[in-house]
Amino acid sequence: MTQCATETGTEPTPVPLRPPMRANVSMRPAMIVLGLAVLILGIFITAGILTSHPPQTTSLGTGSSAVGGSFLRAVPAAPTLTVITQSGEPPANILNAVSIPLGAVRVSHQANNSAAGQFDAQVGLRADASQGALLGFYASVMKRQGWQIFSHGPALHHPGAIEVLGKLAGSDSYYWEMGAVIAPTTFGKGAPAAGSTRFTVRLFQVPDPA
Repeated sequence: MTQCATETGTEPTPVPLRPPMRANVSMRPAMIVLGLAVLILGIFITAGILTSHPPQTTSLGTGSSAVGGSFLRAVPAAPTLTVITQSGEPPANILNAVSIPLGAVRVSHQANNSAAGQFDAQVGLRADASQGALLGFYASVMKRQGWQIFSHGPALHHPGAIEVLGKLAGSDSYYWEMGAVIAPTTFGKGAPAAGSTRFTVRLFQVPDPA
């Protein structure tokens, strides 16, 4: 008989070991971080859109509106104030917050610019209404348009005149003051029964505190 090639007593050839399985690299943590970054970016973009406001334009409308507590009707003052506006001042939100009585006529204008360069100018007007009627008109309409009234009474350096003074934040990062100074009513030939009254609308840019 033919002898088997494998001799008795010979150790079997060991089977080579397989290399360990490589651990799977998970992309999940990276995707979570990316998702959070996108979410945060979206929040900032949305907040920016919600808090940004386009530049306000000056209203040049001529329509009148009723004023609580006054028989005088208000019209936008911006067309009348064009003689004192310059280089974008006063800003649109300030001009839009100024009204004059319907039928009032501009009679003068004047620049009072201070040495510091802050805007300071005024317009003189005349209305067929009494001093008391104009006082009530401005006390009501200025409050309605957002002015913080800080003075209401006799005007300094103007004997017989009364004034309404208010303060409002402008879109130019400055505070602005408005003053309506109303002279005593005069009665002359051809004047209406209530008389004719001159008044001044003054706008002043408040300087930054030193």
